[in-house]
Amino acid sequence: MSKLSTDNSKAAQKRYKCPKCGKEYIGYPALSREDNKTEICPLCGVLEALRDYSLRR
Repeated sequence: MSKLSTDNSKAAQKRYKCPKCGKEYIGYPALSREDNKTEICPLCGVLEALRDYSLRR
């Protein structure tokens, strides 16, 4: 196994706390559409995307 794939799997197992909803999650964070720099949980990322999509219609 390559070092790169090992490093990626370790990153996916790290616990994060979402600054938007306050919940802990494991996995890769999403980038907030509000400021393009804050890392948020995947669920909040999807909700922001759906909100933006519905506002454009």
